[in-house]
Amino acid sequence: MESNIITLKQGGMISGIDIKPLPSTFLDLWNAVDGRWNVFKTYVTNKLLTSPQARTTTDQSLTRKVFESMASNLIESSDKLVTLLGQQTDKNSQNLILSQILFAILIIGILVLILYLVARMLRPIFALTQATSKVKKGNLDVSVKQKGNDELSVLSESFNSMIGSVRDYTKKQNDLTKQLEAANEELKYKDQLKDEFINVAAHELRSPIQPILGLSEILRYGKRGGESNNSKLSKEDEQVLDIIIRNARRLLRLEQNILDMTRIESKTLHLDMETLDLDDIISNSIRDARYEIDNRRVDLEYNATKNNSTNRILIEADRARLTQVLSNLLSNAAKFSKEGSIIINTEKKGSEAFVSIRDTGPGIQPDIMTKLFSKFVTNSSRGTGLGLYISKSIIEAHGGKIWAENNADGKGATFTFSMPISQMMNEGMGDNKIQ
Repeated sequence: MESNIITLKQGGMISGIDIKPLPSTFLDLWNAVDGRWNVFKTYVTNKLLTSPQARTTTDQSLTRKVFESMASNLIESSDKLVTLLGQQTDKNSQNLILSQILFAILIIGILVLILYLVARMLRPIFALTQATSKVKKGNLDVSVKQKGNDELSVLSESFNSMIGSVRDYTKKQNDLTKQLEAANEELKYKDQLKDEFINVAAHELRSPIQPILGLSEILRYGKRGGESNNSKLSKEDEQVLDIIIRNARRLLRLEQNILDMTRIESKTLHLDMETLDLDDIISNSIRDARYEIDNRRVDLEYNATKNNSTNRILIEADRARLTQVLSNLLSNAAKFSKEGSIIINTEKKGSEAFVSIRDTGPGIQPDIMTKLFSKFVTNSSRGTGLGLYISKSIIEAHGGKIWAENNADGKGATFTFSMPISQMMNEGMGDNKIQ
């Protein structure tokens, strides 16, 4: 009992409970309890525990009353202290609950304040996000409202400025696009007029060329082939007629090239395909090309395939167009070969036939090589730069390829093109099937 009273004042463990030191407001009550306890303990020690046999009945009765009175006072003081402690505990519990409630309210208030501040900070960011989404969809008529001078307001102002610049730039681009579309339509119309004029001019050009060429050939060769085999033409007249014939043929080829160029660009170039003997096409082209080649200075050689069914090369091609390609290549070789030779070779590799024309001219300049088969590219003052462009288009329309390279010995260049071999030849059909 005494140790519990001391622990109650100083604090400690009582029956497994950690008791805090007694507050100063309860020291008076505690002193009263402690004093009565000491008195009670002394009385019990002196009266009850010493010589109990010597006491009379009267003393025992008196002692009992005093003992009961002291015990009652001690209990009363203890009850009063315990009661006040209980009241203090209840009050502390209420204060604790109240503190917890106030603390919870404070936390909620802080959370609300934080949410408000976050929402206020995120509002312009959300507005910027929405505006960006609208801009991404193509809507440039957007703006972000800004208030204040903080970083987000500056960012919103920069965004509005950027959108305004983009809007102005887009408007200018749209106006330029409309102007370009109008200009493009005008160019298309003028280009159409140009094509129509070229077609009309080319056809009109053919009308006087053909009779000039025909009559000049009659004068040049018809009279020389008379019965007496004596020509009444002088050497000078023959030279004049040769010049007329050569230039008439050049004009005729120019007219054909112009028409072919318009057909290629309009994708209306038509091919009349048939099975042909490549050797026959080359031989006929060489015969026609001899008029442009000075045999005294340039030799024209053809390494022809043997005329039998095993060595002949059959191809599917347009006779006139393939002859045109060979004529262009031979004319080009003759133009640059002042002396030496022009050699034509044919070769069969797999399902393709290869034709090469080698000349002894100055070769192809490096700046010309990369654009050799383009329109109007030429290294000659007499050429139009259409022959190789048209030849490339015709060969590719047949499913073949054409290319050029300078000769390894540094003398001249070689033009080569490939053509698919006829299916009839692949199936082993003879020359009696040639059309």
